[in-house]
Amino acid sequence: MLSAPSVRTENLPSPAPPAQPAALPVNDGIDYTYVRACTAGQRSNLDPATCPTMNAQCDAQDDGVLVNWIEVDSNVQPATRTPTGRSSCMYPGEPPVAPVEGAAAEEEAPIVITLEEFQKQPVLAALIVSQPSNFGLKNAHSNIFAQAQEQEFAFEFRDAAIVLKARPVSYQWNYGDGTSATTLVPGGPVDGNSFDVETPTSHQYAETGDFELTLTTFFAGDYSVDGGPFQPVAGEAAVVSEPHLMSIWRTKGHSVSQDCIENPTGIGCEPPER
Repeated sequence: MLSAPSVRTENLPSPAPPAQPAALPVNDGIDYTYVRACTAGQRSNLDPATCPTMNAQCDAQDDGVLVNWIEVDSNVQPATRTPTGRSSCMYPGEPPVAPVEGAAAEEEAPIVITLEEFQKQPVLAALIVSQPSNFGLKNAHSNIFAQAQEQEFAFEFRDAAIVLKARPVSYQWNYGDGTSATTLVPGGPVDGNSFDVETPTSHQYAETGDFELTLTTFFAGDYSVDGGPFQPVAGEAAVVSEPHLMSIWRTKGHSVSQDCIENPTGIGCEPPER
């Protein structure tokens, strides 16, 4: 978070009158923070190509990220956050500078948290959940979703105190049947244990059998050095989840006059078939 600019002045030495003490910085309660432009809206409404396209204009250096600036007014409680309508490019290793007239960047240690360092952190993988658990029907929509969470890490790096925030931004599914997909949402449960309910992350298996489903979750990172402003890590950390078994069965339809209590050997009372 950037503080509003303040000016420090000192009187030059003079025989008379005596030199005055330096003026204290002025804290007017106005600060500035940023959000990445490509995730400022509803992530589910973004096409996978949106972020690279928006960030492509930040080509002065490698790994540029477009950000939108927000004014934070702490003079009222709770503090208000007002979009400034201004955007700028941020680059790894450079302190963020709010594009506000008169704003100046605070000094920051030349420490960069790279993607390699990001991936050394113990980021918890997403949990794969299927509904009903581990079971589905051939050609029906099997509801599969991920449970992922934002995480924060504090560690020492080159004698500096680092705080790193990781948040899931996309999900790469490999369904174990030779097909795969990438989603920007983790999905979620549906009411009851209904079969064949299409969701943003459901999948239709065309064959019966056991399939080992795998998931790679990509996390974006922002880090702060010694309590300074947060800045983005260049790239996204890939975290692989434990495989999830999907057992896919087929069904047959028949018209019967008795239930399985009345006729235990009747149609449909035998174990399900593969």
